[in-house]
This record gives sequence, structure tokens and C-alpha cells, in this order.
Amino acid sequence: MGLKDMSKRDILVNVAVFIGFIILCMGGGGIMGAITRNDFGDRSEWYTALIKPSFNPPNYLFGIVWPILYLLMAIAAFAVWTKTGLTKEPIPLVIFFIQLALNFIWTLIFGKAKDLLAAFVEIVFLLFFIVLTMVFFFRVKGRAWTPILLLPYLAWVSFATALNWSLYTLNKEEE
Repeated sequence: MGLKDMSKRDILVNVAVFIGFIILCMGGGGIMGAITRNDFGDRSEWYTALIKPSFNPPNYLFGIVWPILYLLMAIAAFAVWTKTGLTKEPIPLVIFFIQLALNFIWTLIFGKAKDLLAAFVEIVFLLFFIVLTMVFFFRVKGRAWTPILLLPYLAWVSFATALNWSLYTLNKEEE
């Protein structure tokens, strides 16, 4: 169904849902960032004291990358929603919401609990659910392209997994 075939009500619903996905993804990430802003980077005595691997990125990079990734996730989820809704074929979005929750929870385990091993275990589950989300998004008729939007997210979380493991192994004596 093209835009010109949609009623004003349908257009408003689509706009509202799209904004909802943006608020959920970017707003949730922003809330996690606000809750843990003193637990990462230069503001955190604990984080600055960690022994870092040579491939540890500069702190400012996280604030650039995550909003882009959250926006791409919101676009992909919205595109899938336009074909599945929440009731017609709920599994792809249920899996998406699980991975999003795991994404937010990792921030709390790593930043607030300062438990590098538990954060590593959790991020491995997150990686699994990102791949599962991509598989289920790919299977949605007319939305096989949506996993492409999640590739940068998968790459970044894969990198974060390696970073998390390195931080754990370099600092396990400290825990």
C-alpha cells in the first residue's frame, strides 16, 4: 500500500508508531546513558582505572555511534511493523524487543554493577538475539532488506563483545 492509498488516519497511525519506535530505541538508550553517565568514560574513577586493550576506542566515539545504531534499529523495526503489526505476526518484533531490553540491561550490568564477567555473558545473549532478530526480520515478506540496517549494530556489538572480554581478562584480578 502506497502513501497515496492510505487514509489520513492510517498515515497518522504510521507516523505515531514510527515516532514510538524512535522514542523507544533512542529514548531508551538515552535514559541508559543518563543513568550510567558517571559509570563510563572520564567521569568514572572505576572505568578510567581499568586496564584497557590497545583497540579500546576513545570515549567520545560511543556517543556518536549509539544514536546512529538506535535510529537504524527504529527504522528497521518500524518497517517490519508495517507488514506484521504487533498481532498479525508478533514473533519478529517480540524478538526485537527482547534484544533491545538485553541491550539496555548490559549497560546496567557493566556500568552500574561493574561486573565485567556477567556483562560478557549477557552481551553474548544479546548477540544471539540480534542475529535472531535479523533472521526473523529477513523472513517478513517484503522486508527482507531490514537486516541490512542492523548490520552496523551487529558489527558494533560484536566489537563490544571482544572489548568486554578483553576488559574482563585484563582486569579479573581487580574484581
